[in-house]
Formats: sequence, structure tokens, C-alpha cells
Amino acid sequence: MNQVTITEKYALCMLKEKGKLEDSEVKPHLLVSMIVEMMLDGNLEITDKNKVKITSDLPITPYNKQLYEIIGETKKDEVPLKTLLTSLCNEWPEKKMKAIVALFKDSMEKKDLIRLEHKKGLFGEKEVIVINEKQLDHIVEEVRSEFLEKGALTDDLVLLGALLNSTKFLKSIFTKYEKNALNSRLKEIKDTEIAEKVKVARSVIDDMAAMMIAIVVTTVN
Repeated sequence: MNQVTITEKYALCMLKEKGKLEDSEVKPHLLVSMIVEMMLDGNLEITDKNKVKITSDLPITPYNKQLYEIIGETKKDEVPLKTLLTSLCNEWPEKKMKAIVALFKDSMEKKDLIRLEHKKGLFGEKEVIVINEKQLDHIVEEVRSEFLEKGALTDDLVLLGALLNSTKFLKSIFTKYEKNALNSRLKEIKDTEIAEKVKVARSVIDDMAAMMIAIVVTTVN
């Protein structure tokens, strides 16, 4: 089986919680994970001013390649992270985001992480994502063992841990007796470059959510 990426591991955990990848909280975090994945692979750079910059050839992963090409279509040397996330998550109709998610689902299905089913509903056919529980258990155990051991965490695990912590999933897989060890690990990764990128992205995502709430309130009033 092909190697499961950090974004796919994160998505499987979020599917357990949310049931769909189109969730308003999951979408921007998926994009952030893809961007940081490409940063780790040397395809992109995230500058000190939180701008995304293309630095090398196309990524191998199809969904990352799609996002990479979308960034390239802007014809700008650097694209602000906030602009990129906002435009993709709030785009109407969501053609670009749907194209990325479609490739992402295909990749997860080929790796036996999920199964896509189509069921008839009141308003036509509906796609249902069924997760592979054994694969999920394996990922959860991987995170637990790595975080509870004394050794240094890999960049991939720092990214996965930061994402899961940002979306409140991480603490749910540890017992109350393991909280001290978890908190120690979180302090350890807090100031790493990868965790800082996720933290900045989380701030952008919170701003996006606040903006959408303001728009809804204004519309209602």
C-alpha cells in the first residue's frame, strides 16, 4: 500500500468526528496541512510574513499538485496565506476546492482509508464516506505511542499533532493519567516552525469564521 500522508491521517481522524471533509472547520485545516506538507517536501516556502511561495517542481501527490497549480495560477511570486485560505474556502461555486477534495478522496480510497458509497436521499443521490476503523485505530495508536515515548518527534508527527490539537481531537485519545505526558509534548512542539505555521493558520481560520458570522448577522438584520 502507498504511504499514507499526514494530511490523510488527519482527515481520517476528522472524518470520525465530523463525518465529512466539506465541514467548515475541516476544509481550511486540510488546506493548511497540504501547504505545510509541500513546505516539508521543498515544493513551497512559507515566508516570515506568512505568504506562500512556490520554490520547486510539482509535488507528486495528485491533490497537492492540484493545490500547487492553483497557487501558480495567481501569477504572483508570493500569495498571503489568509488570501489563499479565504478565497478557496469561501469561493462560490467551490470549483477549485471541490477539485482538490475529489482528488484527495480518490487518494484515500485507493489506500483503503475510506470507502465511498452513494445512497438515495430525499433530494437525490448522496455520497457517504465510510472510514476504515482499523486504519483509524492504527493512526491513533501511532500518535499515542509517539507522544508518550521520550524520543524526538519527526516533522510529520509535529504537523499531525499540531493539527489534531488545533481541532481539539488530540486530547480525546489520551486518558486522564496521560495528560501530563501529553502537555509536556505540546510544550515541546509549541515553538517549532511547523507548529507555529499551524498556529498562524488557526488565527486566520478564526478570523474567517468571525467574518462569516458577521456577514450572516448583517444579512439577517
